[in-house]
Amino acid sequence: MKRGDIDRVTGRSKKIQRIINMIPKGLRLRFNPRRYAIERFVEKSSKYLKNGIKILDAGAGPCPYKYFFKHCKYESTDFVDTHKNLDFVSDLSEIPRPDLNYDAILNTEVLEHLENPEKVLSEFNRILKKGGKLILTVPQGWMVHQAPHNYFYFTSYGLKSLLKKAGFSKYKIAPMGGYFWFLADAIRFNNLLEPIKKNKLLYYPLSIIGGLFTQILLPFVFFHLDSLDKKRDWTMGYTVEAIK
Repeated sequence: MKRGDIDRVTGRSKKIQRIINMIPKGLRLRFNPRRYAIERFVEKSSKYLKNGIKILDAGAGPCPYKYFFKHCKYESTDFVDTHKNLDFVSDLSEIPRPDLNYDAILNTEVLEHLENPEKVLSEFNRILKKGGKLILTVPQGWMVHQAPHNYFYFTSYGLKSLLKKAGFSKYKIAPMGGYFWFLADAIRFNNLLEPIKKNKLLYYPLSIIGGLFTQILLPFVFFHLDSLDKKRDWTMGYTVEAIK
């Protein structure tokens, strides 16, 4: 999702965003558990990759995680090069690369936008070398976004089925937090003030006051309550490490 789209969905004012951006990143991520979970997972996964290995960022968009892979031979692709920064453009169900070409593939928050995720995962398996790693994140619970190209959300059981059919022999699937991270994530993306957006005298004060609660205070509190949920059926999504 583009930054402009997120801003329209959340109704976040520029003043609130400026306040948030002034906070050190390590602390700021605790207001956004989804971003925290994904970024920490990708960073941790990158550290286990050997120097010089070849990795493909599939569905890379603006390549937000490229800096984690400075020690790798990083390539990026997506169906359109909006940001003019990709190595090549491709449909992820038909990637124009030979078999056994990559040591690792990164795919974050993309699979829900693809009409045939099983075919895409099979394509990833095809271009991965034997023993190659797929680093993947997917949502289980989130708002409709990038409509109409928002086709699926995934449970751990669905992921296991897809990975097996795609030919991955080993995989580790972990929830991205529990109920409180899910709640913190959901409350950040609200558009309750949209009906009064034209009334600037009412909208801006309420958006600033509301933003302090929904973008900072409540997400921060919920972030630190998440350890109370041991079952984690209510989760934002899943991280996946799969081996060919």
